[in-house]
Amino acid sequence: MALQDLTPQLRTRLGRVERTVGVFVIVATVLLLSGFSYYIYHTAQRKGWLEVKAPFFTYVDSAAGLKEGDAVRMLGFPVGEIQRITAEDPGKDYDVYVEFTVKGDYIGYMWTDSRVRVVSADFLGGRYLEVMKGGWNGYTNANGTKKNLNAIYKLDGKRISEVWVDTQGGYTNFADYRKPYWLLADETPALSKRAENLLAQAEAALPNLLGLTNQVAALLATTTRTITNLDARVAELKPIMSNANQLVASFHPVSTNLHRISANLTNPAGSLGTWLLPTNLNASAEQTLLSVRTTLAEARTTFSNANQMLTDTRKLLNTADGTIARTDTNITMLALNLDRSLSNLANLTSNLNAQVEANTNLVSEVSSAIVHTDQLVQGLKHHWLLRSAFKEKPPAKPTK
Repeated sequence: MALQDLTPQLRTRLGRVERTVGVFVIVATVLLLSGFSYYIYHTAQRKGWLEVKAPFFTYVDSAAGLKEGDAVRMLGFPVGEIQRITAEDPGKDYDVYVEFTVKGDYIGYMWTDSRVRVVSADFLGGRYLEVMKGGWNGYTNANGTKKNLNAIYKLDGKRISEVWVDTQGGYTNFADYRKPYWLLADETPALSKRAENLLAQAEAALPNLLGLTNQVAALLATTTRTITNLDARVAELKPIMSNANQLVASFHPVSTNLHRISANLTNPAGSLGTWLLPTNLNASAEQTLLSVRTTLAEARTTFSNANQMLTDTRKLLNTADGTIARTDTNITMLALNLDRSLSNLANLTSNLNAQVEANTNLVSEVSSAIVHTDQLVQGLKHHWLLRSAFKEKPPAKPTK
């Protein structure tokens, strides 16, 4: 039906509907453009697209765990991102070239003593760059008493005006220089590499540990044999000590009688008198007494040697007991260290399992986002305003 065939009332209502739809489309378009503009502006502020960026570069031994677009951190804050990672030419002194930027006010923290550290991020081999702010080693410009440091870049509002050049020992115009500043890198291996090295060391030390246990077992066997031999020697010394005690006891009454006889003989007016004991007999008696005293002294010396032998035997037994106690203590500490190593290995495997489970959740979230996007497209196909855009073409008629 042509528009001229409609009544004036229908044409008026149709014109109102057309104006309403046009106003709705215009308002929706303005709101869409405003939201898109706000999203772009917010994203630019969040990612630092509108902030000034200072270029830097460094050299590392390996690019493992690093990728372009990763955040560069300082004091735990993201202050920039990696721009380019490439391998150096064969024969060069360094292996991997990494270029990155530092943005905004964080540029003022970068002094001529700043460095880059390659830090491990997780147990899956991830790593990131961390820049050290100026004065990290104690050399500051606050008092100037240790070392004079300079800011690498000078800012003039929202742009970089000058850059420090080490070869010239001063600043030059950044617009003419246009080169990134080189920072030295302190690189540490990834956690997975360190764990692999630790396991390799444990495997290498395991034969030595087994050999040590064999040596301890042999030492215990030798100590047991020594103690057995000492017991046998002590058992052999017991009859000797008993005989020595009996000998000393048998000499005691003899010495008492000899003492009484000598006391009487020393008095010339004694019981027998000097006429009964001539001079030669007196000398013989004195020699006999001296012999008896010598015999008694030798008996006492023998008893003292026997006591000293028993004392040495007790000391040797105490030393053997101390050696056995220290050996037991060392074996206990060795077992505790081995248990701690196994516990650390169990913690490492549990952290690895947690990382794998976290990645599984990420895959499920991506799958859910794809399903929701498909549902949104299906809803747009059935909307009255966009239905014509998704209209399917009728099948072609077969030719005769």
